[in-house]
Amino acid sequence: MLANDAVSTPADKWRWNAPAPRELAEQRQQMEEFCRTDIGLAAMTGALQGGSSSLFPHVEDAADPIAAAARMLCVQESQRLADARLYFADSETTAAALAAASTPPTEAMTEARLPSPAGLMVFADPIGSYEIGSDGPGGWGAERSPLGFHTPIVAVSWSAWTAHPRRPGSLPVQWVANTVHGRELVEPGARGIWMTFYTACGAAYNTLDPDTEIEVPVVGGRSTAGKMAAALARAYRPELTWDNETVLMLGRRFPSVGSLMGTTGAWAQTVYTAWQLMAQTGEHAWTETEVIPRDRPGRKRDRRAGIPDGDVRVVRLRSTHRPSAEAAAKDLEASDGRMPPRTEYRWEVPPYRSPNRCLNTHLHAEGRCTHEERIIRKHVNGPKGRPVRSVRGPVYVLDTPPAES
Repeated sequence: MLANDAVSTPADKWRWNAPAPRELAEQRQQMEEFCRTDIGLAAMTGALQGGSSSLFPHVEDAADPIAAAARMLCVQESQRLADARLYFADSETTAAALAAASTPPTEAMTEARLPSPAGLMVFADPIGSYEIGSDGPGGWGAERSPLGFHTPIVAVSWSAWTAHPRRPGSLPVQWVANTVHGRELVEPGARGIWMTFYTACGAAYNTLDPDTEIEVPVVGGRSTAGKMAAALARAYRPELTWDNETVLMLGRRFPSVGSLMGTTGAWAQTVYTAWQLMAQTGEHAWTETEVIPRDRPGRKRDRRAGIPDGDVRVVRLRSTHRPSAEAAAKDLEASDGRMPPRTEYRWEVPPYRSPNRCLNTHLHAEGRCTHEERIIRKHVNGPKGRPVRSVRGPVYVLDTPPAES
């Protein structure tokens, strides 16, 4: 039974339990294989028929456009996962990315921010979620009464991507994309960064009471949340399930604060911010990485599957940036394990962005320096529990006034 297959767990107690970093290599192999199975292809076809895909390749002259699109998406994701370098972001790194992502990156989207050309990162806590109702995930059924439960987004795969105008076999392709800027036709040959977001297998059903009646998408008919969760476990689905996707078009910028980006846009902003934290070095370095090597039997299985790298890179905040254990415990106590965790105690003042930080100050006067956006930790001075004063200025300490005579 899967670690997150909580069929017997009450809905209000279910929460995301991240796998141990050593387990990621096996999970990635299962995910890659699932994309190449008939069940995986059928699942993608059903998602496209239900209109839940954010990126759709319209294959012209295809006998079955949806089947052709599903096969194309599955093939690309299979290759993306096979090529992926594996990462695990611990709870504090996830919280720092969420706190810093409260304001969008100001730089133009660039491949230079990718930690590797292709990757799969699993987060210790959800980076996003979306609400489901008593009629099941995605709003199926007739009752339409929201329960306030959420499906968590807990992992992301990525790769550089090009909107190739033709599919293997020379059939023309027109891509339709839901980007952070809205829905649009993608210009042939346009380049971007593809992101696929993953949730825990069965999470949408496990957050509902097991006896909740729902309509089964695509195939029709009614079932219960408990039966659907059990069926997913019997179908040998990987623990991480493809939920949605988006693409960041190179050279564009994230919308300003307050813009409506939709759920995938908000998740993408958090992932991009995590990449920025990982990339920073020197005095503004945020993270440190531990490499957990793949064992020998696993390496052999990876080679047979065409997977070149099975090592896992565990990303942690540096000790100088790690909040106190007490603050982390307070945030996690206030979190439900299905939505992004609270960060108010760990980050009373969120990190801020310095959009044009000089990286070579000793070369600045000569004009040979480089500038780049940096995320800076903001410290809070003064006694805890007191109001935070955001305006800089001198602090005056006054003695106790003398008593009146």
